[in-house]
Amino acid sequence: MRVILILVSLFLIGCSPTWKELPYEVYYIDGTKTLGYSLGEGAYIGRIDEPKYISSNAKYISVYACPENSCSYFYIDKVNDHKFAEHNEFVFGPYTKEQFSGLESKFGLPQLKEE
Repeated sequence: MRVILILVSLFLIGCSPTWKELPYEVYYIDGTKTLGYSLGEGAYIGRIDEPKYISSNAKYISVYACPENSCSYFYIDKVNDHKFAEHNEFVFGPYTKEQFSGLESKFGLPQLKEE
């Protein structure tokens, strides 16, 4: 019985989000880790697949992500994002590190810190 409880606990922990700032949340679906816009009750609209580092301020979310094994930098315009938005309306990128550094200064994007 203990083994079953431990396995269930590990499963629940493994499925829990690793970053959350409502309405944004990291979730897993079919083994893919995604930063998405939460609609509540477990429903999401995906924004960026395979995020590695995430940082946020009042206006933007900065993300270093590796979708399809190609790592790049992205940012989300939180001020203008909404649940009916299309991905490409408020998600910008991919950018190289140099390009993203220029955008950090220009727009006041939150700086990413490698954990």
